[in-house]
Amino acid sequence: MNAQRTIAFTMLSLECAAFSILSETLFFSFSVILLSALSYFPVLRYSFSRRQVFWITSIMAMLFIVKYVLYQHDFTLDRLAIRTPLAYAAAQFVITVQLRQLFDSHFEPFLPASFPLLGIIVFILTGDILVHGTKGLYYQVLVFGFALLTGVFFQIGHAVRVPRETERAHWPVYVIRACFFATIWLLGWLTATGMDRYERELDQLYYRLIEPRTAGLASRAGFSTISRLGSMTPHFDQGADQIRLRVKSTDEPGYFRGRAFVQFLNSEWHSEVGAHNVPIIALPPAGVHASIPDNGTWFQLGQAKSSDWIEYQVWSQDPGHVFAPLNTPLVYAFADSIQFDSQEVLTSRTMASGFPYSIFYPRHQLPQRPEPDAALQRLLQLPDQIHPEVKRLAEDVFAGCDTSAAKIQRIQAYFQNTYEYELGISVPYGEDALTYFLLEKPAAHCEYFASGTAVLLRLAGVPCRYVTGYVVRERNEYDQYWVARSRHAHAWVEAWDETRGWVTVESTPFAGQPEFITPGSTRQYWESVMGQFSRLKMAIQQGQWILAMSEAQLPLLLLAGGVVLWFLIRWVIRLVSGQLRARAEFLENPLHIQELHRLLIQMDHLLARKQVVRQPGETLMQFSRRIPDQKIAEWYQTYASSRFMPETELVHEQIDRLHLQLQEIRSQKTPA
Repeated sequence: MNAQRTIAFTMLSLECAAFSILSETLFFSFSVILLSALSYFPVLRYSFSRRQVFWITSIMAMLFIVKYVLYQHDFTLDRLAIRTPLAYAAAQFVITVQLRQLFDSHFEPFLPASFPLLGIIVFILTGDILVHGTKGLYYQVLVFGFALLTGVFFQIGHAVRVPRETERAHWPVYVIRACFFATIWLLGWLTATGMDRYERELDQLYYRLIEPRTAGLASRAGFSTISRLGSMTPHFDQGADQIRLRVKSTDEPGYFRGRAFVQFLNSEWHSEVGAHNVPIIALPPAGVHASIPDNGTWFQLGQAKSSDWIEYQVWSQDPGHVFAPLNTPLVYAFADSIQFDSQEVLTSRTMASGFPYSIFYPRHQLPQRPEPDAALQRLLQLPDQIHPEVKRLAEDVFAGCDTSAAKIQRIQAYFQNTYEYELGISVPYGEDALTYFLLEKPAAHCEYFASGTAVLLRLAGVPCRYVTGYVVRERNEYDQYWVARSRHAHAWVEAWDETRGWVTVESTPFAGQPEFITPGSTRQYWESVMGQFSRLKMAIQQGQWILAMSEAQLPLLLLAGGVVLWFLIRWVIRLVSGQLRARAEFLENPLHIQELHRLLIQMDHLLARKQVVRQPGETLMQFSRRIPDQKIAEWYQTYASSRFMPETELVHEQIDRLHLQLQEIRSQKTPA
């Protein structure tokens, strides 16, 4: 039994042990260990060619990619692990590559040096997970054992050396070696301890440096608990066309709230801390039916009595935020709980990633619930120091307005008719940004219009709040889904009217309101295909096979078309390369052979028109005996005798004679 193969089997078993402990799965690891044990039997090994290795590795990679896309492993651990589900699938792929190496008869008697290197990659990938308790200790022990076996693997894999005369080693050599290994061990332990202690900070640094388009996206868009004026500007510049929400509905969704803020201080809006769980109900109200799989949870936030409901099926790219319209009463989601704050903004820490949620909204507005006086008083808070000119401006704007409805209408008209929109604003050093905007009237964007509206309404005694979210008005013409992109992020105000309840106040000029111009047909089609893949993935994970088949029609068609196109391209490449190869071989012949070959092709084509065709493997002499026309038969016999003659004057004379005979035969009406 090969000692190195035993070491390799033990190393692979350690990898599978680490994989199964951290992923809490046994089937894959047990199967790999069982198959690797079978590699001890030489009869089961196979001599793989380079071409076979390439195709086997490529097919395995594609299978694991499909597995990752359609069914990711569900880790119930911290989300800040960088790429845990992807690392899980990649580790499985690398382990299968090592398993193939064990069954390759080329690697006898020694396995390749890449085997332990692939094992190191497996430990790195499986270590991309946040562990608790004794699992971290188990992982360290397995890594230490793997490192020791790696040294033994390379030692056994070396060619046998010629023994030399033993030399007496001095004790300082052993001391230096011991110090060297102790230093390496200490540095490794310190590095591991530091990375474990600052793991979250390192992960966040990774997102900021490696994935700037997604790092802190919710915070940049003003969906965190603090929104500073200007925090939404980068959202419009970088990744502006990236889809954030995809909504299926018969009606235009409009304003979807992401965060509502209460207090304004030092150019920053602050939301109130604290959340309550939305009550769970066993059954939805009469007339409500969800269009997504029926193993979710129903959450009821307010009154849910209506005879006509609108369903908004929402696919969100911002985990944790439940974007919904104002006064949403009913939510259906794959989540254990949904939280709401004092301003009824919805969030969820348990909502399944990659799954949609449905919002049910009455087509006819429900009666408004009364707001407590204490809650409305909080929405009248103002900064400690407000410029006197700003107070005077509020008096001028709302002059003659006696009701909240009139004040809301007046403030919208004031900003839309007096100010201009422009993304970004330059505030002089030392100036308060909002005061400068209200008094100097520079062009600005939605954050300033919404903040100015909120402050002026509060000065006029109208309770209101600053809100950020998305305006969903763009519609994909292919799949009929409504789309909200990064550039559709917006800020607006919600004000309290004594008669109507909460009212959306849009003060931003029309030029600054999120436009809903659809992109080109190619981009829309591609985005609809990606959306369909997401729905197919969700249906497969939920076991909804009928839904999966309905959603799989276009992906399967594209896959089949891609396979057909791939084989067509390969056939064309092979055909062209074969013709080029035959052409190159033909040009290597002497000139008289090339001329004879051209004459033969012309004669074969001439007879083929009359259904006289030379059979495969049939010699020219045999073919000539089947031709009824004696003149043509003699032509083939003359060609056959000239084909293998050396290049002489006689050969050239026969070529000229064959050419003349071919012209005569071609001029006949019935050559055959």
